[in-house]
Amino acid sequence: MEIKISPSVMCCRVEEYKPYLELFEKVGLDSVHFDVMDGKYVKNVMLGTTIYKDIKRLSSLPVDVHIMAWAPEEFIPYYDVQPGDRISFHPETTAQPYKLLQSIKERGCRAGLVLNPGTPLGYLEECVHLVDYVMLMTVNPGFAGQKMVPDALEKIVRIRRLLDDYGRTETDLLTDGNTTPENAKLMKQAGANAFVVGTSSIIKGLDVFEDLYYGYKKMLEEA
Repeated sequence: MEIKISPSVMCCRVEEYKPYLELFEKVGLDSVHFDVMDGKYVKNVMLGTTIYKDIKRLSSLPVDVHIMAWAPEEFIPYYDVQPGDRISFHPETTAQPYKLLQSIKERGCRAGLVLNPGTPLGYLEECVHLVDYVMLMTVNPGFAGQKMVPDALEKIVRIRRLLDDYGRTETDLLTDGNTTPENAKLMKQAGANAFVVGTSSIIKGLDVFEDLYYGYKKMLEEA
């Protein structure tokens, strides 16, 4: 499957948004990862509606909106997420995850489920024919800079097997959390093909981004 890389904009300084977005487009990145946190589901608060609008104004890349919040269905119209973007949420945060996936697709967006380290795969199995992608949190959600949880690789294997069993062999499997080059190689070998990246991988400075990106992608393609 195609290797896809999505940098997390929360790892960039505000003054770096524009130059980073220009670099993201230059190298042909898959999307820009955008975290929404409500301070309740996770003990952190970010990113705001104005930042989403600024990214849409500054870049033509799809925005991958990851909602870490209770009642995610209330955030989607509030942010006015645009057709062509991607919206993912944690299924335990809403009363009707199946219906929410349907409504996301009706907006002209790709729909994804996010599974935490302790989230049962049953949520995915019940919605497998609706999801355009699956994201596995390989850390506990809420803060950057954490280490990959011990059983993350085994869970990647189980998710990929479930997708394959249902004939969803082309469904993207993303990983989010501590995607260092060393970890990302193992994640790819376990069945992931898409990676949310931040300061532990390639967001380490505007002057080194391109070299790190091309090296990271080549490493994954050869893994």
